[in-house]
Amino acid sequence: MRSTHTVLSFWRRARWRYVLLGVLRDWGREDAQTLIYIGKVLLACMLAMWVSLKFELEQPRTALLTVAIVMQTRTSMVLAKSFYRLIGTLVGIATSVLLVALFAQERVPFLIYLALWISFCTAGSIVFRHHQSYAFVLAGYTICIVGLPATLNPGQTFDIAMTRLSEIMVGLACASLVSALVFPQGISELLRNAVRKRFRDFSQLLINLKQNKLSAPNTQADTLRMVGDVFELEIFHASSSMESNHSRAYRQRLNLLNSEFMAVTTSFHSLEQLLRRLQASGHPQVVTSLLALFAPIQAAVMTHQHEARNEDEARQVALTINALRQRWPMHLHEIQASLPITLSETETLDFATGAELSLRVLDELHAYTNTYASLSHPMPASTLKNRQSPSLGMHFDPLAAILAGLRGGLVFALMSFLWIVCDLRSGIEAITLATIASTLFASAPSPSKTVRQFIIGALIGTALLYWCNFQLLTQAQGFTMLALALSPAIVIAAWLTTKPSVAAIGSGIFIVFFLHIGFNNVFAANPVNFINEAIADLLAVMLAGVFYSLIDLTNGLWSRTRVALALRTLIQEACVQTPPPERSSLETHARELLLRMGSSRHVANTQDKEVVDWLLSTLEIGQAVINLRQELQQVSDPAIRGTIDHSLLQLSRLFAQPSTILRQRAIVAITSSIARLQTSAPLTIANSQQLLTMLHFIRGALLDKHSVLTPLAPLDEVTKPGELRHA
Repeated sequence: MRSTHTVLSFWRRARWRYVLLGVLRDWGREDAQTLIYIGKVLLACMLAMWVSLKFELEQPRTALLTVAIVMQTRTSMVLAKSFYRLIGTLVGIATSVLLVALFAQERVPFLIYLALWISFCTAGSIVFRHHQSYAFVLAGYTICIVGLPATLNPGQTFDIAMTRLSEIMVGLACASLVSALVFPQGISELLRNAVRKRFRDFSQLLINLKQNKLSAPNTQADTLRMVGDVFELEIFHASSSMESNHSRAYRQRLNLLNSEFMAVTTSFHSLEQLLRRLQASGHPQVVTSLLALFAPIQAAVMTHQHEARNEDEARQVALTINALRQRWPMHLHEIQASLPITLSETETLDFATGAELSLRVLDELHAYTNTYASLSHPMPASTLKNRQSPSLGMHFDPLAAILAGLRGGLVFALMSFLWIVCDLRSGIEAITLATIASTLFASAPSPSKTVRQFIIGALIGTALLYWCNFQLLTQAQGFTMLALALSPAIVIAAWLTTKPSVAAIGSGIFIVFFLHIGFNNVFAANPVNFINEAIADLLAVMLAGVFYSLIDLTNGLWSRTRVALALRTLIQEACVQTPPPERSSLETHARELLLRMGSSRHVANTQDKEVVDWLLSTLEIGQAVINLRQELQQVSDPAIRGTIDHSLLQLSRLFAQPSTILRQRAIVAITSSIARLQTSAPLTIANSQQLLTMLHFIRGALLDKHSVLTPLAPLDEVTKPGELRHA
C-alpha cells in the first residue's frame, strides 16, 4: 500500500502528466485506431516469426509476408481475407504440383502453362469482386512461390508445397488470432453507421431541391458518391458475416435496402432533371407547382427539425410518409386546382409527368425508409417474402478482363525469359514480385497510379532492407534483438497502409522487405546477393508498371468509350429485349460499369464527365423505358402497341448509333405515340396517364440541348424549334 501511495503522489506532483493527458485528449478516435492497428500488425508479425523459428520452418519470412498482406483494421475483414487467402493458396499449390508432375523435365512448356494460369487468375480477379477477386490473385502468384522453386528440384515438390503451406497457415493463424483477441474492432458498427449516413445524405439531397438551385450545376457529385455507397455497403456486409451470425432475414433486408436505395435515387434524379429542363425552357409556373407538390415529401423526411439519425427516428419518418401517401390524392387535387387556366396542353403534360415522378419517389422512399427502420426491428416474414431482394450480380467488360489477363501473363512470360536468358540468381523472387505487382492491383480503380506508388514503396523497402540486413541483424542476438531489428520497417509500412492515398507505398515496403529479409531459420546476408536481388526487384516492378501504362483499363480514352458503349447497350436492351430486363438489373449493371472504371472517384475530371453523363442518362431513360413497357403489357389495342413499339425501336437505333437523323426520327416517333394516346378511347385513364407521362419524359430527355447525345447527334437548328413546339 505504501508503494502504491508513493507512485500516486509522484504522478500528482509530476508536471509532465498534464502534457501527457493533453496529448491523449487531443487524440481522435481515428488516431487511436491507427495506433492499435500498428500495434496489432507488429504483434502478429512477431508471433508469426516466433512460431516459425520455434518449429524451424524453412522460410519464416513467408509467414511474415502473409501477415502483412491479410492484416486489416477490422477483425472480420482479416478473417474473410484469411479465408480466401487459404482457398487461393490451396488452389495455387494444387495447380503447381500438377504442372510440375506433367512438365518436370520441360522448363519452357512449364512456364508457358504457368503464364496461361496467371492470365486466367488475373482475368478472374477482374470478373469477381471483393475477397473472391483476392482469392484469384492468390491462386495466381502462389504458383510462383511453390511452382518455380520446384522446377529446380522436382523431386522435392511435395515437400516445398507443404512447407510453404505451413508457413502461410502460420501467418494466417497469427493474423486472425491477434486481430480477434487484441482490441477486436468489429465491422457491424461501421456497417450500421454507413447505412445511417447514407439515409441522412439522401434526406438532405431531397430537402435541397429548391427552385433557386435548379439553375446551379447539377448534383452529379452527390449522385456519383451514392453510386459507390451501394457497393461499399455490400463489402461491409460481406465481411460482417465472418464475425457475427446475422440471420438470413437480416441479410435479405440489407440487400433489399440496397435495391430500394438505387430505385429511389434514380427516380429522384429523373424528377430533378425534369425540373431543370422546365426551368431552362421557360416554364416557371409548372416548376413552382411541382415544387409545391413535392414540399410535403421534403417535410416528411425531417423529424425534430433534422434528418433521421437512427432506425427509431426512421420509423417515425416512415409513419409520416405513409400518412402522406394516404392523403396524396387530395394534395395532388389541391395543387392541380391552383394551376393557372392559361396553361398549354404541353405544360399540363409537363405537370402530369412531374406529379407521376413525385408519386414514384414517395412510394419508393416509403419502401426504403421502412426497410431501413426494420434493421433494428423484426420485419414480418410474410412482408419480407413479398419483397424479394434482387442480387447485385456481376457485370463486367469481357474484353477488359481478357486484356488484364493478357497483361499478367505477358509480365510473367517476359520475366521468365529474362530469368532463363540472363541466368538471374534471384530470378524466382523477381518473377514472384513482378507477378504480384501485375495481378494484385489489376482490379484497382487506378492501377497505373497504384503501381507507381508501389515502386516508391519498393525503393523505400530496399533502403530499409539494406539497413536492417547489414546494420541491425548483424548485431542481433536472440529473438528480442531480432524483433527490435525488424520493428522499425514494420511500423513504417503499417502506418502508411492506414492512409488510403499512400497505402500502396506501405504495401511495396512490406512485400519487398519481407521477400528478401536476410534470415530464414539461419541468418544469412550477402552484399553481392543483395545487390542482385535489388536490381532484379526494381526491374520486375518497373516492368509491371510499363505494362500497366501500355494496357490501362481505367483512365484511357479506350476505356471511356467502352463504358459509354456498354451503357448505351443497356438502353437498347431495355427497348427491345424480350422479356424486358428488371429495373434493378439495369441499375446495378450501369452503376457497376462506372464503379469498375473508377470514374465515381473522379467526378471533377473533365475527361470522365462524358461517362458520368452517360450513366445518368442511362438511369433516367432506361427506367422510363422499362416502366413504359410494363404499362404497355396491359394495353390490348394493337394500334397503340404498334406505335409505341415503333417508338422504342427508333430509340434503340438512336442509342445503337447516335446521329442527328436517328435522334429526330425517335423524337417524331414518340410525338406520334403521344398524339395517338391523346386521341384514343379504349384505354383506362390511369393506364393512359402512365404511358403519356413516360413518353413525354423520354421526349423531353431527347430534346434537352444539354443531353449527352448532343455531341454525337446534334439537333438541327432549323428543325429543333418545330420539334420543341411538339414538346
